[in-house]
Amino acid sequence: MARLRLYWLAARLFDSYLLLARPHSHGALVAIWHQGRLLLVQTSYRRGLGLPGGGLERRETARQAAVRELAEELGLRVSPEELVDPWQITETSARGKNSVTIFTLRAAHEPTIQLDGLELMAGYWLTTQEALGRPLVNHVREYLMERG
Repeated sequence: MARLRLYWLAARLFDSYLLLARPHSHGALVAIWHQGRLLLVQTSYRRGLGLPGGGLERRETARQAAVRELAEELGLRVSPEELVDPWQITETSARGKNSVTIFTLRAAHEPTIQLDGLELMAGYWLTTQEALGRPLVNHVREYLMERG
C-alpha cells in the first residue's frame, strides 16, 4: 500500500510539473483486439480507462516504445511487426501538448497479461459499444469513434 501511495504522489508531482512547464510529450499506446473486444486498462493515476503504453524514451521510435511498454506493463512480448495501423492524435490542454500514436495488435488468442497493481490496477476486455459507455481518456474515445 505504501508503494501505491508513493506512486500516486509521484504522479501528482508530475501533473504539477506539466501545468507549469507545458511540454510537448510523445506517447505510444497499443489497442489489443481479440475476438471483437479491446483490452482497456485502469491506471492508478488517471481517471477513465485507457490503453497500455507510455512515453517515448530518448531516441526511441513510437513502435519501439510500444513494444517496450507492453513488456513492462503487461509482461506481453510482441515483435514490432505485429503492431500495425498506427493512428495519431495531438491533444492540447493546460498541461501542454500530447502527441500519441496508437498501434493495433490483433491477438489470435487472448493474451495472458500480468497487471502490476501499481501503475495498472485493472484490465477489461470490452466491445467498442461497451467501451464507449464507460469513462475513457479522450484520445481513446477519439480512437474508438474513428477506428473502433
